[in-house]
Amino acid sequence: MAAAGVVDAADTWMVQESFEKWLAMVAVPGGNDSNAGTVLVWRSPTGLAQHAAITVGGGYALHKPSQGWMSPRKVLTSREVIASARQSGRRLSRYTLVGAV
Repeated sequence: MAAAGVVDAADTWMVQESFEKWLAMVAVPGGNDSNAGTVLVWRSPTGLAQHAAITVGGGYALHKPSQGWMSPRKVLTSREVIASARQSGRRLSRYTLVGAV
């Protein structure tokens, strides 16, 4: 959310409810891993958001592997980000940012 311009998001513990509300307000389903502004969301088998990242263009994406303060923010290829967050039972959804943050 911070990468998409949400004020104070980088310093706030994000919970699923706030994330889902924000996503519904600013994005539509679908997206392209090569373009900037695609939110990648990994969901549990029950549909709960487990991890998210955002594409920054040129085939790259930004993600933070965990919510721990010590976890670095990383820019990798979109393919590398997708592979690094792969986990049994999770499914990947894509959303395109279209609304105001």
